[in-house]
Amino acid sequence: MDWIASVLVRGGECAVEASPTFLCGLIVAGVMRCMLGEDGVSKLFGGNGWRGLLRAWGVGMLLPVCSLGVIPIAREMRRCGISGATILAFVLAAPHVNPLSLLYGLTLSTPFVILIFASASLALAIFSGALWDFCFRQPNDDLPGDTIQTPPPGLGRLASVFLSGARESVHYSSLYILLAILFNGLMAGSLPHGSLSLTMRHDDWRSPALMGLLATPMYSGPLQGMMRLGLMFEHGNSVGAAFVLFELGIGVNIGILIWLAMDRGLKRMALWLGIVVLTAVILGYASEAPLYFAHEEASHTHAFDDWTSPFAHGMNPDIGQIFSRIGSKCGVLESVSLLMLMSLITLGSICTLFDSQRRLDTFLARMPSTTGKLSGAMAVNVPPRVLGFVALGGLFAFSVVGLYLYYPNSYEAFEDMTRIKADAMGAVRYGNREEAIRQLEAMDLLTRKLQVGIFLRQWRLDPAVAKAAEDLRERLEEIRDNLIAENKEAAVTGIILAEQAFRSLRAACADSLDSKAGS
Repeated sequence: MDWIASVLVRGGECAVEASPTFLCGLIVAGVMRCMLGEDGVSKLFGGNGWRGLLRAWGVGMLLPVCSLGVIPIAREMRRCGISGATILAFVLAAPHVNPLSLLYGLTLSTPFVILIFASASLALAIFSGALWDFCFRQPNDDLPGDTIQTPPPGLGRLASVFLSGARESVHYSSLYILLAILFNGLMAGSLPHGSLSLTMRHDDWRSPALMGLLATPMYSGPLQGMMRLGLMFEHGNSVGAAFVLFELGIGVNIGILIWLAMDRGLKRMALWLGIVVLTAVILGYASEAPLYFAHEEASHTHAFDDWTSPFAHGMNPDIGQIFSRIGSKCGVLESVSLLMLMSLITLGSICTLFDSQRRLDTFLARMPSTTGKLSGAMAVNVPPRVLGFVALGGLFAFSVVGLYLYYPNSYEAFEDMTRIKADAMGAVRYGNREEAIRQLEAMDLLTRKLQVGIFLRQWRLDPAVAKAAEDLRERLEEIRDNLIAENKEAAVTGIILAEQAFRSLRAACADSLDSKAGS
């Protein structure tokens, strides 16, 4: 039962984590199909060769998607006849450098390293596309799929976008994503709690290779991946392993590998993937010495706790603890995304059951344009290609709004941290180990969100704030380690130090705001 609970928690957390970017992928695929059309998608990605690879990199930079959210977009690109090289370049580039993850990376103690990682990752994405084009492409690879009529301007075209996303949400894309979630749950739930805490050390030559083995099939969202990188930097772990995590952990997962194997053939996919993984690991080893910046290395790390069982031996979790764990991952952005996804899945299921012949799609495609019934500027017939580009730009703007929702201002962050701190400290004192660890992890996450929220609003992060936040996380980590070791007395003593660190962080943030207002 402990193993089942662990699998359910890690699978559920993965589903919640991926929900915003998967929703974005469904909408982008719908825009491509119903607004851009085959011609618009071909022009967007610039055809074959280097031009297409560079376009794939540019478009991937703007879209807030993850390695699961790119699947519906890649499937639509495939249907439109985009070359396999361009698709693979997009698939590897999009999850790494997007508005959500890049801004978080810039708040880390070493943004220069993140920029180096991003540049190397984009170069590897273009290399992977060129590699496919040169070594593995076959004559019939890039034949377009079924031609779909673009609906005329008006409400019918907008409805078609959501209908397309709804159908895709219960089609093959969801199958690949469910397989990825299931694999994540099985693998993470089967590894003993904390079993990776002594790995990925800078002084262990095996670290980049071990990270390649673990990270390639596992799913890691852009934000969560960046948070793991932040923990690795704080603990002085291997920089080479951090690069491999950035490249393969954020960029690849078992779901997209299964799709590539089904679409392009298992043998070709395996050979291509082997070369990409080998290249990433070699780059990781090459970056270890020149990019390592830590003055000392911690004896252990919590960066990979999410890739192991969430429950320590003897916790005996119940249903309430399982739902509490999964629910703790649901912020405002995730809750809204899950609600919208459930709406799309419900609509898609209804259409699959009662409209398998796609009569509704045909009806919307044949609807007369509604622009003639309007007057003035509202009656302008915007070409599908222009409207599609505007829609993609709107998604980018929506991702910026999502940033401010996901990363609260300092006032809201401290309100939440004060509440969580009280719950965590109470759980520590009363010996509720599982609840205390969960609340401490939530508070640790909020300190990171606080830093990014300040950076978003001030476009700088005061070094004193960064240092105070790091000190607080160290105190929280000490309490958590003592709880896991069942050393309640030391954990209670650590509450005093954590309280002092919390007040220091609050004072540092207030001083930073005062200096900003004064300037």
